[in-house]
Amino acid sequence: MAKLGMGPFGNPDGSRATIEEVLEGFVNFGSESVWSGLAMRSNDRSARVIVGRKGSGKTVYLRRLQANASLEESLYADAIQQGIPSTECIIRFCQLFPSNVLVGKWAELWRLAILRSVVSHLLHSPRLKYMVPVTTTNDLKSGFTNILRSEFRTPVSAYSQVTQIIEVYDTANKVKSYFNDPLWDQLEWTIAEGIKNCPPLCFYIDAIDEEFEHAPMYWLKCQLGLFYQTMRMLRDSKLGGRLHVFICIRDLVLSSVLQSEHRTRYVDEPHVRILNWNRDAIRHLLLKKVEMLDDEFFINDTKRGKTLRNWLGRETLHNTARKIEEPVDQYLLRHTRLLPRDIIILGNSLCSEVSKAKRSGAEGSIEATIRRAVAETAKLFGNEQLTICGNQITSNSMPSDAGRYGFSEVYTGDKEYIRGAADNLKTLIAAIGKDRFSSTELHSSRKLADELFGNESDPYSVLWQNGLLGYAEGRGKQKQTVFFSEERMDDFQLPLNKPQYVFHSCLIDSVNLKGVGKTPII
Repeated sequence: MAKLGMGPFGNPDGSRATIEEVLEGFVNFGSESVWSGLAMRSNDRSARVIVGRKGSGKTVYLRRLQANASLEESLYADAIQQGIPSTECIIRFCQLFPSNVLVGKWAELWRLAILRSVVSHLLHSPRLKYMVPVTTTNDLKSGFTNILRSEFRTPVSAYSQVTQIIEVYDTANKVKSYFNDPLWDQLEWTIAEGIKNCPPLCFYIDAIDEEFEHAPMYWLKCQLGLFYQTMRMLRDSKLGGRLHVFICIRDLVLSSVLQSEHRTRYVDEPHVRILNWNRDAIRHLLLKKVEMLDDEFFINDTKRGKTLRNWLGRETLHNTARKIEEPVDQYLLRHTRLLPRDIIILGNSLCSEVSKAKRSGAEGSIEATIRRAVAETAKLFGNEQLTICGNQITSNSMPSDAGRYGFSEVYTGDKEYIRGAADNLKTLIAAIGKDRFSSTELHSSRKLADELFGNESDPYSVLWQNGLLGYAEGRGKQKQTVFFSEERMDDFQLPLNKPQYVFHSCLIDSVNLKGVGKTPII
């Protein structure tokens, strides 16, 4: 199997690929009315919040926005901020306050961190510092030492300021006193005066995907606060027209927003772009990626077109378990999580196998090679997603004072502990044993779930939120499978009133499930 680096399909990690690779390999979608956020233009300044799952391409879209803005002389485009705080730091702040006020505290913390970051840019950016009036510069340097604390020597990110504030103000009373200092309103007015002669400031705050997995419910609060603060700054009468903040957040964050009392305010919000990778969209991506391949990666002659059939030398694959001929595109896609990252990993792996087959003259056995490569990548996807679920379950079981006393890493950083939770999930799934099962079988497995995770845990909803457990609805030709997605953010918990439930196809390879029925789960 190919390494997970740069390959014919591209680099699966959008943050590590060069901007040239990102732009060259980017697949454009047509109308936004058809493809929604996937058709986002690179010069779309109204796209302030990019929403999607891990691996959905949020970083790629944000980098396109930043790269385009950096070419415009009329804008000041900061580099993308990625130096995130530690999970330990996030947990420590979360455990200072009760849950019902925590999101508000995070929103306020983000406001102060962004203001501090803006001050550092006004004072030390080579492009901006000469545009700021001298009186404003002097005021920023000497008039706010009580809240800025240390003198900035270079431009700094909002992330770094989040960390500094949490480290310095380490009790609830210190945080409240700092947040309520009347100098903040004066600082905001001074900044507004200082940027009148500057080009509009664009700040880009990237996703927190890797750390998000270590303590999802804590990072969820952090990202919720960032979302609400970004939307408030967008409408701020003093700064809204001159300070533009662009962020990436997880789909679970927007789902949480849409389940709150703010639902009606943010439904169809024009400044939010959702990367909704449904089956049609991900198939379009796959076909366009195939069209970009060099001729050497095709089994058949490319004079007849750079198509899926000519790439892999066939239109169907024999599904031995269900004894059917399955369209090759359906076979490939259902073993992925319908994410760009999965398509790139699988595509790179298949390109490697095609090249090996052509060199050895074994094109005739390519079908078995395809099935093996797909099974390996599907197992990779399934195991990764189960590990993510294990992270979520272990962090949810963390005692409320773990951050305060410095032992939260036991729950968020101990790989063996997290692996144990993922293995327990495999045990629970294997006990059901098949990819389609009834509601009775789901409820019967509850006893085992309680033994493995405790009565307070809900592993089924964790599997649902992470796209591994879904349900079937409708009858006959109208029957379809439903997984948690950007299209269905209303249900944060797994609905328990469905007659039939399903596991994602990638779990067949990672947990050795039995395929039930004549048709695969798609």
